[in-house]
Amino acid sequence: MRRLFALLALALAGRPPPRPPPPGGGTTGRGGGAPAPRAPAPPAAPPLRAQEVRIVELTPFLGARSGGRLKDFGTGEWFSIRPSWSWGFVAGIAPGRPNLIFEGTFLRQATRVDAENAFLGGDGNLHDLDLETGLAGVQWDFAPKARVRPFVSGAVGATSFEAQGGGYTTSFTASLSGGVKVMTTRGFGLRVQVRALGFFSGSSRRDLCRWSSCEVAIPSNGTYQVDLSAGTFFAF
Repeated sequence: MRRLFALLALALAGRPPPRPPPPGGGTTGRGGGAPAPRAPAPPAAPPLRAQEVRIVELTPFLGARSGGRLKDFGTGEWFSIRPSWSWGFVAGIAPGRPNLIFEGTFLRQATRVDAENAFLGGDGNLHDLDLETGLAGVQWDFAPKARVRPFVSGAVGATSFEAQGGGYTTSFTASLSGGVKVMTTRGFGLRVQVRALGFFSGSSRRDLCRWSSCEVAIPSNGTYQVDLSAGTFFAF
């Protein structure tokens, strides 16, 4: 009865009656009740490591190469290969873990020997020598996600020695190298590399003289060179 009189008094005063509490008790504010539904969170970005994976590398380079000797097996005379510029490119792919990269390399050097007529041409001095090398091997990258990435690599392949006048021979070639890649962006940088090369003819010696009977060839215990190169590095 008292509640009925209270409602009549509020109606006469122009005030709305109080609202009943929501089902389950409490209110929807801080005091309790079911919380308001939240908007779904946006999907998390992939980890940084996964974003930075690059599986293909390409490096054209220019270098300087020195070392190496040839021997005239007929006279016992030795001829040094003169230092000169070299150039080439390296292509690599990382099919699994980013530290291990399978790579192929092409190198070319146009040089000469230190004798004026080492290949004994009858129509003038024959002393120029071209070396073309193809290698296949592996590279180990110590820090594939860092800005500065030191690495080592090893490879084997073959080298064609072509002497002025048309004589040529092919040798088994082994290479060991080390260097560093410095990234300026995620897909571009500079690569500096020092490479040691060994050339071996074994028992299949072939002379480099086409126009005479000279016996200039790769020594039986091999010949060796060092190549210092720098190039632009692309990662895809």
